[in-house]
Amino acid sequence: MQWPYWINNMKKIINIAHRGFTRNFPDNTLESFRAALELGVDGVEFDVQETADGAFFIFHDDDAAGKPIATMTSDEMHEIRVKDKYLVPTLQQTLELLGHAPILIVELKQVRSLDKFLKILRSYADVTRTVIVSFSKELIARMADLAPDIMRAVITNTGVKNADAITQSTHSMAIGMACRDLNNDVISRLHKDGTMVFVWDCTDADTVHRALKFDIDGVISDVPDVVKQEAQNSGG
Repeated sequence: MQWPYWINNMKKIINIAHRGFTRNFPDNTLESFRAALELGVDGVEFDVQETADGAFFIFHDDDAAGKPIATMTSDEMHEIRVKDKYLVPTLQQTLELLGHAPILIVELKQVRSLDKFLKILRSYADVTRTVIVSFSKELIARMADLAPDIMRAVITNTGVKNADAITQSTHSMAIGMACRDLNNDVISRLHKDGTMVFVWDCTDADTVHRALKFDIDGVISDVPDVVKQEAQNSGG
């Protein structure tokens, strides 16, 4: 697979809003996604869950309203209000808003119907600017077979001593590391293999400052405004 064209045109640090810009709105809501777009981030990350009847909703946790989403119907999900106010958006609604955003980072959670998911993704989004990510190595490896044209990234949270082996086995072009695992020797080895490196757990200014000391390619954070300011200050 060739690199997507946008990578060569990106600035030094790619600024991704983690579940939208959540300063004033709950994460993974249309409101948080609109706020991220208004901030002018490079991309938006969101989480995909699948219901028992094969509908896709944007929600981080595997459970909603005290029940596993995988056992719920789409009608039940439509009834949920986050903080008694905000709708849980569907994949289609989210992609109608974000489908032509600069970059989409789509994290697969409990998703089974990959062919159906891909059909919706291709119908609503610019897949040349989309990265499918997951903690599940199996899901990412399957995506390599089902959608080799779409960029993929595996996410880790258990250390990265074997990071290059993980990316190779899953056919990933990027890896998401926890800030505590960042190591310039590991990052240099990944870069030599052509693998991009993102940090995914920056929740405040301190973790952003720590992450930006390393030779990473992008930050997926809860504070994209801080990342934006830091990048401007450093000329990135």
